[in-house]
Amino acid sequence: MDTTGDIELDGNTFGGNVIHGDARFPYMTEKGGVTDGTMIRPFTFSSLALTDDDDFLGRALHEKLGTIELFIYPITVTGRSKSTYRSSEKLDNLTIHERSKKAVTQQITLGEPERSKEKPCSSITIRRRAPDLIRFCFKYRPLDVLQANGIAPAPKRDLVPSTGASSKVLGKRKAAPPTAAEEEVKALRERVNALEAMLVKEKDSSSSLVKKEKKPPVKVEGEVIDLTEEPRRKKRVKLEGISPEVIDLT
Repeated sequence: MDTTGDIELDGNTFGGNVIHGDARFPYMTEKGGVTDGTMIRPFTFSSLALTDDDDFLGRALHEKLGTIELFIYPITVTGRSKSTYRSSEKLDNLTIHERSKKAVTQQITLGEPERSKEKPCSSITIRRRAPDLIRFCFKYRPLDVLQANGIAPAPKRDLVPSTGASSKVLGKRKAAPPTAAEEEVKALRERVNALEAMLVKEKDSSSSLVKKEKKPPVKVEGEVIDLTEEPRRKKRVKLEGISPEVIDLT
């Protein structure tokens, strides 16, 4: 089954390309744009021209502004031409009132002409056989609008805390990888801490093994000297063999 894909940009319909069902590889890729067979003006995004002229305020915008659509549907080829396909579509730059832009700030226009790298295509005539097989719809919007609507992820922000005493850390920053010198200092500190813990453990274990013991008696020349601290008794001297005498001191 032969099919074709037509593209619609901001409500402007452009021609499509035929994909033949008997092709070896039933798909195709092509750089989109307007071509005369040798040169191509590619599609590109550009900003909408805004004005405060109230004459533009009542002009209705196309409801599909900001939309890219692709339609794929079955066809029957009814004729072929030997002439090279040339497209005559145009995309004019739009000017709208600044209060009418809503969420759309861009449009699709044609870029500067450049030499086409694609082979020239011949023109054919087709007839639609059935409704669309599939339709793709892409809505392009500014990034901040997509983020506000939750379509695109919000940017990650690194919040820097203030230097005041009451400052609070509102965000986290990815720490820089440590240098070789910092790694070495860290290893030395861990080694010192381990050695200090080992010394404390050895000191505690050695102090628990010490016991207080009484000193053994000291032996000198076969005699035993009692070193107890009891007070020594005074020896009494007895005088014998001496007769008492009386001395007259008058």
